[in-house]
Amino acid sequence: MAALVLRPGCRLDGPALYRHVEQLLPPYARPRFLRLQERLAMTETFKQQKVRLAQEGFDPTRVPDPLFLLDEATKAYVPLGPALWEGVLDGSCRI
Repeated sequence: MAALVLRPGCRLDGPALYRHVEQLLPPYARPRFLRLQERLAMTETFKQQKVRLAQEGFDPTRVPDPLFLLDEATKAYVPLGPALWEGVLDGSCRI
């Protein structure tokens, strides 16, 4: 998973981001999940609070931020909603 902060007024373009990631990263290094945040949570020494993010995981019912999933079939990052989440859990949606 990667946590992203978008510039004010911008929105995530799933297909364009997929193309960008596809060009720069090998398949094993591409983030399967994206988490959009308003700002990155930092420690007092200006380090990212990655442990907290990892503990929260990628369950859309527990995470308050918008989540996206790398969808190889559509070649885009798509919103991770309840139906897609159920597909991830039951294995019908491969990640």
